Amino acid sequence: MAILLTAEQMRHTKASNPFQIKNPEQVVNRFTITEESKASETLKLHKQDSIDDLKIFLKDYDMTSITTNELKKVGSRLYNSGVIDGEAFHMFISGLGAFDANGQQAETDVKYNAIALFNEKLDDYLSFVENRPDVKHSQGIPEYIRGMFSANRAINALAFFVNSNRDDFTIDERV
Repeated sequence: MAILLTAEQMRHTKASNPFQIKNPEQVVNRFTITEESKASETLKLHKQDSIDDLKIFLKDYDMTSITTNELKKVGSRLYNSGVIDGEAFHMFISGLGAFDANGQQAETDVKYNAIALFNEKLDDYLSFVENRPDVKHSQGIPEYIRGMFSANRAINALAFFVNSNRDDFTIDERV
């Protein structure tokens, strides 16, 4: 059960409401990947064993119905493999962005569509920055935005591998 706090309550607590996904059914956006080579390139997979390992790892995950706890595991794997940077990793580990009154991450076992979440977070943030020229050029903002783009590309590449019914992924290794 989700409890949304009022603005008055928010002023007196460390709690924050989760990000409200406007289009939870969204599975296609400007980051959607439809080719194996693009998915492999996005995830920096250059060896067949890397793809096989990723397929095995992803078999229990669905990017359109995933929890923050699960996204943390996926994000950790991508970050530790050098696929995403710290800013993109932040998108994975922050999930819905809900915190309880003690400032601890909340609703970490609630399932949601990460493709829609990442895309809408990016769109909202770009809109915010566009309307605030004073923020647009602040230190760290361009890196944060690049990280959000990277997270969107990564989640869509993962979705490609998860949703593909092919068992014979291969990559063209050229020496």
